[in-house]
Amino acid sequence: MATAPIDTVTLTAIINQCFSYATDARFSLADQTTFLIEGKRLRGQLLNLLSAQFDNTTAPFAAATASLTAVNATLSQSATALANTAQTLNSIATLVSNLDKLLAIATSFV
Repeated sequence: MATAPIDTVTLTAIINQCFSYATDARFSLADQTTFLIEGKRLRGQLLNLLSAQFDNTTAPFAAATASLTAVNATLSQSATALANTAQTLNSIATLVSNLDKLLAIATSFV
């Protein structure tokens, strides 16, 4: 079993982008609120993930890593995020769910 931390640098970038979009008037007020809520949820998970180690051969680790990469790519392109807001917010919700599953199987916390 190989242990590894999750990519918290990418997660931090996602959180920052969620907070940025939460105040971006190009998004509807409802979507801004959702970005704020999801950003706060991800920030809470980040605190737990910073000290956790995971078996990087598990399906939850792979799913969380894939979600991080996909969401980060979408959020970093504001035009794409704006054009596909519902899909972007669903991807963030999936990321939150994948990180919840990952935290449930942490091998250790430092």
